[in-house]
Parts: sequence; C-alpha cells; structure tokens
Amino acid sequence: MTMDVRPSPNLDRIALGPWRALGLLVLYFALQIAAALALRSLGMLPSFRQAAFAHPSASAALAEVLVLAALPILLLARYRWPARWPMAVLPGFGVCWPGWRWLGAGVLLALLILPIVLGLNAALFPKQGVTQSVLAIFDQAHWWMRVLLTLLIVFLAPFVEELLFRGVLLAGFSERLPLLWAVALSVFLFAIAHLPDTGGHWQVLPGLVALAFGLVWLRLRSGSLLPGYVTHALYNAAVLTLALAPLLQGHAKA
Repeated sequence: MTMDVRPSPNLDRIALGPWRALGLLVLYFALQIAAALALRSLGMLPSFRQAAFAHPSASAALAEVLVLAALPILLLARYRWPARWPMAVLPGFGVCWPGWRWLGAGVLLALLILPIVLGLNAALFPKQGVTQSVLAIFDQAHWWMRVLLTLLIVFLAPFVEELLFRGVLLAGFSERLPLLWAVALSVFLFAIAHLPDTGGHWQVLPGLVALAFGLVWLRLRSGSLLPGYVTHALYNAAVLTLALAPLLQGHAKA
C-alpha cells in the first residue's frame, strides 16, 4: 500500500504561519497553567511545590490538567485547519496512516535512541525533581487512578505533543522559513518546553534534542506523525517505568 504524499490543492481558509503555530503551542501550556490554578483554588492542588504532589487528590488533579489542556487543543486544531490534518507533506500535519513498515521504524528508532537519551539523562541529570514528584503522585493514588495517569502520560500527551511540535509548528515554520530552520526551531522549542518538567535542569537538553531530531526525521521521512508518536509513547513509558521502579520495588518487598 502506497501513501499519497501530494499536497492538497485546497488548503484551509485560515492561514497558519509561524505565529499562529506558536500561539497554539502557547495556548496549550497556558491551559495547563489555568487548569492547575483552578484546581488549586478548589483545594485539589494546594501548592506548586514538589511536596504538594503528596496531596491525596494530586493524581486526579494531574489527570484533569492533562485532559483539560489536551482536548481543546486537539479540537481547535481540527476545526481551524481540517485540510492539513491528513496531508503527508508539509505544510500538512501528517495525521495519516504511514504503513506498518514505518510504524516498525518508530519502534526500531525507540530501541536505538532511548538508551542514548536515557543514558544522557542519567549521566547529567540529578535523580531528584520530576522523579520524586511522580513517585509521590503514584504512591498516593488509587490503582485505577494509576492506570488512568499511565494511559494519559503514555498515550494522550505524546499525541498532542507530536501534533503540536512535528505537525503544527513544523508546518507553520516551513511556510515562511527554509526547512532546516523550521526543523531547528521545532527541536529547540520541544527541548525548552520540557525543561519545567525537570525543575529547569539544563542537563536534560542534550537528550531531549537527540529525541526531537529523531522524531522530526521520522515525520519527514514517513510523511506521518504516527511513527514518531510510537517512539514518543515508548519514551514516555520508559521514563515512567524508571521513575516508578523504586515504588514498585518497595511494594514488592512489602
């Protein structure tokens, strides 16, 4: 089965461009902050400090923040730029089927790049911050909430980020900039956007940049977001598994 990679002659009436693409990305993170503030005002997320994640309702709050930020972005992008979604070539978003071969390439890239990325993080990033927060969240959560959080972190968050960084941003930048600059900017923004998750430790940047370049390569070569989504989901699953390993070992000993 071959994939049609010809650009559609009828793009959406609403132009995209770099500024609207950046605006959608900013809106995604603004919605996360707004949702966190709203939940904090209701007493579900009493503090933004690391200790706050030990609050019993923090797991539910985290799940709601992810959903409240992700769904509006997905709906807005689908409503405003529907013609770009299935387009394989830029300035399309690449939400299309690439074939099993490219999905396999996504798995293979994950197996090749994850040891490099995780090795860089382990060597350069101190074992505090996000790891302890995740441990506290899962330790206080009910089993069904742990399952829900795992599904959101492994499956929902990677799809939204692939759509934003390798779909919307790459498409918007490529309309006004050479492809090399569009790729470089999308990689840079992806790495910077994930710094707050680590408490601002710059040591994670080399690993994030390596991961982002791999995801962009898959997007451009396959014409689809899905291979990169597979790699991204496996990356999140690996990071989550490593973060929860001490908790799982503690439960096993108990």
